[in-house]
Parts: sequence; C-alpha cells; structure tokens
Amino acid sequence: MDDSIAPFLAIWIEPRKTIRRIVDSDPRRNVIALALIGGGLGSLESAWFTALGNPSSIGPLWPIGVALRVAFGAAWGVLGLYFGAWLLGLFCRLLGGIASSLQMRAALAWASIPDITATVLSVTAVVAGVLDPPHFHHGRMPIITGSTVELGLLNGVFVLWGLVVQMKCVGEVNRFSAWRALGAVLLMAGVVVALVLGVVFLAEFGLPHRMRH
Repeated sequence: MDDSIAPFLAIWIEPRKTIRRIVDSDPRRNVIALALIGGGLGSLESAWFTALGNPSSIGPLWPIGVALRVAFGAAWGVLGLYFGAWLLGLFCRLLGGIASSLQMRAALAWASIPDITATVLSVTAVVAGVLDPPHFHHGRMPIITGSTVELGLLNGVFVLWGLVVQMKCVGEVNRFSAWRALGAVLLMAGVVVALVLGVVFLAEFGLPHRMRH
C-alpha cells in the first residue's frame, strides 16, 4: 500500500505502531493539515446543520459567513492543537512521560482521524438525505428526535474509538501505557476544573463587596 495512505488506515487498528513510525520518521507529517481539517470541518458541520434545520436562517451573505466560520475554525484547530499538546505534555511528564511538544502534537493530530471521519460521515448522511438534520431550540440545545439520536450514536462510536486511539498514541510517544495517558488526561481535567471553580469562588465570595459592585 502507498505509504502516503497507509498511516491513515493503520492508525485505526495499530495506533501505537503507526504513531511510532510517524514520530521516528517525520513527526511534522500532516500534523498542521489534520488540525486545519478537523477545526474547519467542525465549523462547517455546525453551519450546515443549522442551515438545514432552519432554512429561513439562510440569507444572501450566508456563504460568506460559512467561509469565515470555517477559516476561523481551522485556525482555532491549529491553536488548540499547539496549546493542548503543550498542556497535556506537562501532565504526561508529571507521570513519567518523555514526549516532546512536537511528538505530542503528532500524537494528538493523528489521533483526531476518527473524529474527522465522524464529522464527514455525519455531514454526508444529512446532505444526502439519509438522516434528517438536527433541530435546535433558541438556546442552541438540540431537539431530541430519532434522527438526532442516530446522529449521536454515529458520532459516539467514532468519538469513543478516537479516544482509545488518542490514549494509545499519547502513551506511545511518552513510552508508557494508554492507561497512564488516560490518567494524565484526567489529572489535567481535574486541575483545570479546580482552577475554574477557584476563580469563580474568588469572584463571587473572595473579593470585597465594593470591588464586586
């Protein structure tokens, strides 16, 4: 099989071997492209679903708005990859990891392939009429319908497998197990939540009354 295509297929079933070959040969390979595609497709999916679920929202400037949202989403995907790799790398090193930021970015970017695939399949299914587009309340919460459940299940399967692939890739570049990689993710999430709650608590109760008003 062509080496340019093989990693995109092998990452699904042999994530550790695949990411090891990538980081040992060229850790920058397709990393930015995957981040751009993932971020851009996420914005495109949101725009399409909103438009298909509410056709009256489509105006003359809708294509321009979609293009801007996709461009912003793609840029945000790259920024998110850099920040996420740096932050998760800190917690991996606390647990004995050895990956550089470059290797962490490769692991996270290539592990996003199942999520990208889920987005492509969801948009394709809705645009082709296989599934109905989701409808949203005014608060942007989806209205639960049979189609919404089916879309959720479709995405859920790929997202779950994507999480498995991600933990294996992160574990491989850090030379430890996928379970320890999951531990680093949970530790990071716990610290972030604690910091956010601490800021909220200080803003609500820790400042003097005159400063809050």
